[in-house]
Amino acid sequence: MTKKLVLGAFEEFTPSFISNAWPHPASDPGDFASLEWWQRFAREIEAGGFDFLFFADALGYPMTTGADGQIRIPDAVVREAVQFPVHDPLSLVPALAASVDRLGFVVTASTTSEQPYLLARRFATLDHLTSGRIGWNIVTSDNQQALVKLLGLGDVTPHDRRYDRADEFVDLALRLWEEGWADDALVVDKASRTFTDPAKVRRITHDGEFFRLDGLFPVTPSPQRTPTLFQAGTSPRGLDFASRVAEVVFIQERDLERAAAVVRGIRDRSEARGRGRDGIKVVSSISVVSAPASDEAAELRASLTAAPSRDAVAALFLGWSGLDLTGLDPETPIDGLTTEVGQTTLASFQGAGKSVGQVLDELAAGIGGTKVTGSFDEAAAEIERIAEITDVDGFLIEHSFGGLASYRDFMTEVMPRLRSRGLLPESSRGGTLRERLTGAGPRRARAE
Repeated sequence: MTKKLVLGAFEEFTPSFISNAWPHPASDPGDFASLEWWQRFAREIEAGGFDFLFFADALGYPMTTGADGQIRIPDAVVREAVQFPVHDPLSLVPALAASVDRLGFVVTASTTSEQPYLLARRFATLDHLTSGRIGWNIVTSDNQQALVKLLGLGDVTPHDRRYDRADEFVDLALRLWEEGWADDALVVDKASRTFTDPAKVRRITHDGEFFRLDGLFPVTPSPQRTPTLFQAGTSPRGLDFASRVAEVVFIQERDLERAAAVVRGIRDRSEARGRGRDGIKVVSSISVVSAPASDEAAELRASLTAAPSRDAVAALFLGWSGLDLTGLDPETPIDGLTTEVGQTTLASFQGAGKSVGQVLDELAAGIGGTKVTGSFDEAAAEIERIAEITDVDGFLIEHSFGGLASYRDFMTEVMPRLRSRGLLPESSRGGTLRERLTGAGPRRARAE
């Protein structure tokens, strides 16, 4: 039986993301900061059949630190809108949820920059306000240079150490969401003047390496209890973390055989944890550029690739990986480089003997996942092929031209073809975000 894929729209609250193609004639970035712009966007992608809107996020923007300890922000970051400006996507969610009936929302938040109590409170509140349609994309990096310089965190935290903090962070958040209240603790009885039964609200205490907490969780049980948990790191440490806590893992692997190996690894880890091979869903990002004919699609892809300058492309990679490739000899092997900031991003370009110059040339075609370019029929066939080879459970369709121009042809032309191939459900899914993505109910199993 053909797997029914889930679909998300991959965005950021900024005029320029992944492709950095806001100068393209099809882009509509001018009103990106307005609520009306995003409400219109949410309504159209819901009507088009998307399951959720996925907001990547970063507190900072591309920067590096010189030998003198001073930050350097490439001029292209500000001039060409390379993750700058960038606004807070969590602030959007309640107003967008009120504009649509079914669409889910997944928002990125970092365990390195956040606090468990504050994050748990915000996401539980959003789960109420969205009727159970909220998900948390757990990341540990969130531009480490920016965290040091903008939040004063001292120094870049080593990669595996960030996951140590993330383990404790998520375990504590889960305790707040799942143990803080009994299902029937809320009474609201005027006669007895009892709003909440004190015996059914549990005091949570925690004294760990990174966090301390002692008190009651003040948010009533929400429809999902715990937001649907996404995780985006595919380093070995990241995959171990995902196998323990994640319900959906997001990957960005362009080589299909490598992507298939990553998916098998995730399913192996899930099975070893006793969660079954299907216990974790995997979604992969893809950029889809399609048109009535192949040559038209190729021209569109070429125009998309040409939209950002090389300086903008290098600045974008700096923000995602922590590596400033513009300062290196173009013949430098990319395999010999390391980073504590964006290991997953860097690793996606390693292993094939590429030079820095070759990587910069590839980046001009857009950082992100697999590129699908062709006629409407060809695009649908290629997406089916990718799904079969990699065994993913769904896709995040990447922001490309900007705004709804990234998705309209996909919704009107490609999705009906995917549906006719049996890859999408005949009618849009409903229920909470967890129910539609994993089939599970409001409570998820506690992390080990």
